[in-house]
Amino acid sequence: MSRTNGYRGVSRAAAAKHYDVSDDFFRIWLGPSLAYASALWDGEDDTLEKAQLRKTDYLLGQAGVRQGSRVLDVGCGYGGEMQRMVADYDVESVMGITLSKAAVAWTRNLAIPRVDVRCENWADHRPAHPYDAILCVEAMEHFARPGMSGRAKVRGYREFFTRAREWLAPEGRLVVQTITWGHRFPMDLDLLRGLYLASQVYPECNPSYLGELQAASDGLFDLVAVRNDFDHYGRTLQCWLANLESDYDRAVELVGRRRTDDFRTCMTTAVRVFQEGWFYLHRLTFRPVPRPVGPARRFLVNNVIGRDSLPTPKLLQRRPGAI
Repeated sequence: MSRTNGYRGVSRAAAAKHYDVSDDFFRIWLGPSLAYASALWDGEDDTLEKAQLRKTDYLLGQAGVRQGSRVLDVGCGYGGEMQRMVADYDVESVMGITLSKAAVAWTRNLAIPRVDVRCENWADHRPAHPYDAILCVEAMEHFARPGMSGRAKVRGYREFFTRAREWLAPEGRLVVQTITWGHRFPMDLDLLRGLYLASQVYPECNPSYLGELQAASDGLFDLVAVRNDFDHYGRTLQCWLANLESDYDRAVELVGRRRTDDFRTCMTTAVRVFQEGWFYLHRLTFRPVPRPVGPARRFLVNNVIGRDSLPTPKLLQRRPGAI
């Protein structure tokens, strides 16, 4: 059995069902950049393309990407971040991994210098050298499947954080942009119906809670920057919907009316879900700890430190162990 203990996230078949549909269909509503992730908005007069570029530059800045960097892009999509890194940051190399064969073919056709892109699960990745930065842009939603317990999800995420820390140079950074659960319940029937449809359009997808990511990274990384831009996702989705509506007939020609309507309904529901905070959009910056240890024994911290007498150093030691 692999070191991931079976926590491999979404299957290639499930990824293909959603992502390997039609590049031209996605281009209609995502726009020419094909950036399939929330933008970072600034002001009422901002445009989708400018906001997507701002998002990319924010993430690259948080990751410390600069001239000569070696970068891993987990869930690299159609290669927008990789293009930016080569053209404007003069990186030494970028490795992109994704489970979408269509995205791999698209990116390879771009022939971006110093970029290698593979159809590969993160659990199978074996780097040839340490990375100076790792990006994971809206891929972590696919690291856990529906029905998994919170404990199982944390174990799976910890496998990823363990690998990421091993892959990083000591001064490297891991930057994650991910959809997370917000104030999850209660929801009305319309939202529940929309989320059920989303589970069919995005099979085997189960977002995390922020606390699950914090628990999974404990002892491996310090979380040094956090921002929650769920309203930015609502605005991004409104732009995608407007693009789809403006070229609806062409979209139907490409993928059929049912699939087009399913995407439209999912995005319509998602606008409300993000605007009202049922889902959050977290952008997280992680710095590897100098020496990895096991997760904190929280019962000791809560029960011992709260007493009048100080605990002994032995009680406060963090030891390797399962969560």
